Amino acid sequence: MKAAMSLLSFLAGVLFIIPVSAQQYRIFINPSSRVTVYGSTNVNQFKFRYTESISIDRPVKVNSENQILKLSGCQIDLKIHAFDSGNPIMNKDFRKMLNEDESPFIQVNLLSLAPEWERGGSWRRGKVEVLVEINTIAKKFVFDCTLENTGSLYIYGRQRISLTEFNLTPPTRMMGMVRVSEWVDLDLELRFGTDG
Repeated sequence: MKAAMSLLSFLAGVLFIIPVSAQQYRIFINPSSRVTVYGSTNVNQFKFRYTESISIDRPVKVNSENQILKLSGCQIDLKIHAFDSGNPIMNKDFRKMLNEDESPFIQVNLLSLAPEWERGGSWRRGKVEVLVEINTIAKKFVFDCTLENTGSLYIYGRQRISLTEFNLTPPTRMMGMVRVSEWVDLDLELRFGTDG
């Protein structure tokens, strides 16, 4: 817990120190974190949960720039094969649709954190800019974040994504009678701490 608080203390107070040199941290992601993809067809809805542990395998650099915390190296590699719907046929279609053979990961790269300042110079909530790469195409999105009382940074939100923007073709079944919508929702619930 003490180690996790050191990151949060830095995140909460770094903007008051000018100039700020980059700090480097080894980040861990709490096992309660979840990533889920929701979608639908013209006849039903479906969801794919990420079934493996989520981790960041490299040190993360944090620097302050114009009251924004810039993050470098905060990339999460999600194996497409580790998403599971509970239905083997749907899993196979999902992996084929996401072009798993050519691009086996969905990459989630946290780029920056923008606190929402309160009176007294503290903050508990903010926004996180996230770069999501699917099928070698990257798009930026914004998610919410909260500093939790338990000593963790919680990033959460649901982002609607068009598959066609990532050059992906939604599958069809039964000679086109069942069609997957081009729109899916990427749902992130990530809790972060650090060992230093």
